[in-house]
Order: sequence, then C-alpha cells, then structure tokens
Amino acid sequence: MKNLNLSKLITRIALVAAVLFSSMQEVKAQFDVGADIMSRYVWRGLPFSNGPSIQPYMSYATGDFEIGFWGAYANDGFTDELDLYASYAIGPVGLTITNYVFPDITTPNTLGNPLKGDPVEYWAAEGGWEGTVGLELGPIGLTYATFFDSGDTYIAAGTSLGGVDLTLGMGDGAYTTDSDFALMEISLGYGKDIMITEDFSLPASGSLIYNPDADQMYLVFGISL
Repeated sequence: MKNLNLSKLITRIALVAAVLFSSMQEVKAQFDVGADIMSRYVWRGLPFSNGPSIQPYMSYATGDFEIGFWGAYANDGFTDELDLYASYAIGPVGLTITNYVFPDITTPNTLGNPLKGDPVEYWAAEGGWEGTVGLELGPIGLTYATFFDSGDTYIAAGTSLGGVDLTLGMGDGAYTTDSDFALMEISLGYGKDIMITEDFSLPASGSLIYNPDADQMYLVFGISL
C-alpha cells in the first residue's frame, strides 16, 4: 500500500513538473533578444553613425501586444541610442508609441567639451515621444509617424518587387534641410541567408538609400543574430 501511494505521488509530481515546464517554455517563447550589426546606421534617409553600428533589442510579446527596447551603439563620436517602444496590432493596423532616448548625451563642462561633462540620466536625456500608425494593404505597407512635441512628421509607402523591398518616404521638420515637407527617402533593400554550415546560416540584408532632399546616398549592409 505504501509503495502504491509512493508511486501515485511520484506520478503526480511528474505531471505537475511537466505542466510547469510546459508553461515556462510558453512564457520563455514570448521573450526575444537579438542584435543587428550594420555597416552604418541610417534611419529614414538620415545618417546616425559614421561607421559600424551594433543594434541590440529585447522584447516581450503576448497576443497582439509587444513591448521592448531597441538600441544603437556605434562608438564613433555619434550619440548612442536606447529606445523604449510598445505596439499593438489590430488586424492590418499597427499602433506604436516610441520614446527615443539618447542616454549618453553629456552636459558641457567649463571648457565646452561635451565628452568630458556630466552624463545625463536616462529618463532626463534628450529625445522625444512619437506615435506611429502602420497599415498593410495587400502588398503595400503605409506608415504615418509624428513626434508629439515637435510635430515632425514622416509618411512612407513600401512594397516588395521580385524580392526587392522598395520604400518611399517623405517628411518635414528635422527630416529635411529647410523643414518643409519633401521626399527624403528612396530605398531599395534585399535580404538573403549566408550559409555558414549545413545547419546554420546568418540572415543578411543590404540597402541602397538615397535622400533627394539632402542629395546624399548610402549603401548599408547588415547581419542579424
């Protein structure tokens, strides 16, 4: 009788452990972490680094809701970036709010050198809140984004033609040279997997980006981890 009870107890413990392990696996699957290593950080037709940029991210998703952090670190004299975002999908509509933060900005010292000043606290660093609405209409994706404080607006349309991603973006304010609304992003992007071994490959991407407003062109390459 004692052996029978012990057997039942072991079986129940095993079942409980299996359920807990399964639940933990489901929760773990909702977290994601990774990084992109880019030859240069170019965002919406504008350069934010002079050289390679490491762009890590960490996110948590449940259902149609996602929250996370995204960063960019170039170590080239440009300001580092660490953004907090939250997004929610409603069918073909995506809603995102982003807090752009540049935590390594420093206040100038008496010699006027910002690199030797006092670091600004994360939540007190310069940046801004932005609201974004995305809409998927079949093969075409539309984006409307605006900063709440400055009103700077970005509007873009994107599609894929034969595996090549085409993006056209327009903006005003800080996006353009004279703050007037103008076309400032024409981008062609392509991605492929680079085979390292038979069982492992690295996703790679490249983009040719032209900013008609500033008359600048960038060729960017990156890999994802």
